[in-house]
Amino acid sequence: MTHVSLEKSPRRIGSMFDRIAATYDFLNHFLSFGVDLWWRRQAVHALRQVAPRTKKILDVATGTGDLAFAALHRSPDVTVVGLDLSRNMLRIAAEKRYVRSIPDSRYGLIAGDALGMPFRDDSFDAVMIAYGIRNMPDIGQAFREFRRVLRPGGHVLILEFSLPQHPLLRAPYLFYFENILPRLGGWVSRDVEAYRYLPASVGAFISPEAMSALGAAEGFISRRIRLLTGGITYYWIGRCPKDGP
Repeated sequence: MTHVSLEKSPRRIGSMFDRIAATYDFLNHFLSFGVDLWWRRQAVHALRQVAPRTKKILDVATGTGDLAFAALHRSPDVTVVGLDLSRNMLRIAAEKRYVRSIPDSRYGLIAGDALGMPFRDDSFDAVMIAYGIRNMPDIGQAFREFRRVLRPGGHVLILEFSLPQHPLLRAPYLFYFENILPRLGGWVSRDVEAYRYLPASVGAFISPEAMSALGAAEGFISRRIRLLTGGITYYWIGRCPKDGP
């Protein structure tokens, strides 16, 4: 694979997602053959099973809102606050919110950095993030911020890419992921860098087991971990201790 910078400053990541915002939803669904929406539904369903009393959720790296909308659809009594670096992504999330007739009191949108969030301590019942923690320069700090804004006993849900381990799936998947996906994504979005960054960042990222261990190191109690679609993606759910930090 062509060398790709994995520098993850907020300025670089925010700019990259600003550039691809217009084609982001289309490419997500097209390049995953539509399975990405199912992944989000599965993750939200698992969070609801583990934490049925969850009412107020923070969706970090909310993007165009697909994870938030899955949570809102699943639970009519839930409210979500979406945080993202990219204002262009937030604008699309706001347009989708309007089309779905969802009031901003149920899904609020705020521009901000996950490593220094503009929320008070103990503000949320759950924090969730889909395909965003991989783009942060300091995952430990992200976990500390998640724990800070969570109420004691609250939960964190992480949905992230991984790489399948079974050789019969791994080889063809890597060929698609490292060769075909970047070309298609770069052609449609007209941003080759962004769609080369995607497989490079996934290939260099920590495993699901390491993510669980890092969460535990930051004080979270692992509640559930599940690989989806042969290990292409996974979700992990951890609980903040009831006695707080």
